[in-house]
Amino acid sequence: MKAKYINTTVFTLLILMQGLLQTSCKKFIDVEDPNDQLNSYMVFSDSSTATSAITGIYSEMITNRNLFSNSAITLYGGMSADELYFYSPGLKDEFTKDEITQANHVNIDNSFWKPAYKYIYAANLAIEKLLQSQVLSGPLKDQLTGEAKFIRAFCYFHLVNLFGDVPLIVATKYQNAAIAPRASVAEIYSQIINDLKDAKTLLNVQYVSTERVRPNKWTSVALLSRCYLYTGHWQEAETEANAIIISGSYSLETDLNNVFLNSSTEAIWQLMPVRPGFNTYEGLEILPTSSFSYPTYLVTSGLHNSFENGDNRKSAWINSRVYNNDTLFFPFKYKVPNGAALTEYYVMFRLAEQYLIRAEAALNQNKIPEAQADINIIRARAGLGNTAANNLSSLKLAIEQERRAELFCEWANRWYDLKRTNRANDILLSLKGSTWQSTDVLWPVPQQEINLNPSLTQNPGY
Repeated sequence: MKAKYINTTVFTLLILMQGLLQTSCKKFIDVEDPNDQLNSYMVFSDSSTATSAITGIYSEMITNRNLFSNSAITLYGGMSADELYFYSPGLKDEFTKDEITQANHVNIDNSFWKPAYKYIYAANLAIEKLLQSQVLSGPLKDQLTGEAKFIRAFCYFHLVNLFGDVPLIVATKYQNAAIAPRASVAEIYSQIINDLKDAKTLLNVQYVSTERVRPNKWTSVALLSRCYLYTGHWQEAETEANAIIISGSYSLETDLNNVFLNSSTEAIWQLMPVRPGFNTYEGLEILPTSSFSYPTYLVTSGLHNSFENGDNRKSAWINSRVYNNDTLFFPFKYKVPNGAALTEYYVMFRLAEQYLIRAEAALNQNKIPEAQADINIIRARAGLGNTAANNLSSLKLAIEQERRAELFCEWANRWYDLKRTNRANDILLSLKGSTWQSTDVLWPVPQQEINLNPSLTQNPGY
């Protein structure tokens, strides 16, 4: 419950600054964990504990299963779109049919709303305490503040795309947060973009971690380019995506099987699994755990049949299993279910998306050759020839298809794309029939949160 959580978080920094820290961080940075009696002022009076306060958030984001930050957005967003369905009938069918009842409000609250605001609160607290600190060095304060602002922007990006208008909370005064009304989508995006522009300035170009597990400047730019694309700022989206592409920091993996490894050259930001015996939760949630078991989340026939002949993404990133005489197709981007050496990190942003952002942004500025060139780079990596699309309308559909084939079952990209391009009604109505309503483009605000906050209202259709 958000109101209770915000109240208790004021004195249980143990959750966000100690509990996070103690589960986190020696893989991120070799420091001593804070003493149990530390309060927020003491945490940010020492460089090691201040750093651990931020890196602990990443550990919390990846530690527990079925959270928006490590698997749930991909899986539930995939079901809401036209990518996935769940093998065993049950409550998850409500997402496949886009008929979400109050039976799923608790799941939405616990997997999406609560954890997102939990991390936002942690980021707000860090930003405030870092600003007040008189002992941390300037470069360290800049780096940690940049990471906190990025975390806040990242959480709000997903909240606004899932729920539309949401409370905009950028301070730690819980009395105000507990009764905060919903801010408009425009206000939320304005805050996100401002945070990302600040983070872009504050964060180092080089990773401060030995691997790509803490955001750097290009991580903030990657989300910034996406936000500009979503809000129709075409030139800005093209500029930001182009900066990443020409930076020389990343390169497309030639082997599709390497894209989601911890050594991936195209990964811009990854979360490193921290639970022993586990790689990613997507692998654990989706993949059959033995030769006798079945996969859980299955690829729809529409997605499976949408790939062009010869598209290597289909063979590399979709697998199958015969079960009860049925051939079941399932996502195979992450290939390790559990109990193996740590070889796969959870990819949050990667270079391929930036080519597709640059292509779409260029197309919306009537730069047809530039859009074609970027599409062809992605197609070539997939084993396909150059696109035949050569005008605005055909290239728009070509980009839609490339995004579907490249980014399927990643971070609800397809779900978000259908909504932002106003294609959801056209595509999902024909697929889902009478269960689809235009209001289904937004999920319901959890009723538990409305009960606690008198200023919250429900989305239409629920």
